[in-house]
Amino acid sequence: MMGEQTSQRYSITFSASARNLFNFVNPATPVGNLSSPLFGQSIGLAGGPFNTQSANRRVDFQMMFSF
Repeated sequence: MMGEQTSQRYSITFSASARNLFNFVNPATPVGNLSSPLFGQSIGLAGGPFNTQSANRRVDFQMMFSF
């Protein structure tokens, strides 16, 4: 049934995506300086475009309207 056209002119699509939904902590690489009192401990969050202390959990919602 190729080339069949439908009578629907409009459509709407809803979607959601989540990062770190359950808010697990993603620690950064541990301190590697031997003379540091914090040697071997992670003192920050893992890097990346969406991993900051204010955006550790992120949920995005999207709505698309096609015509």
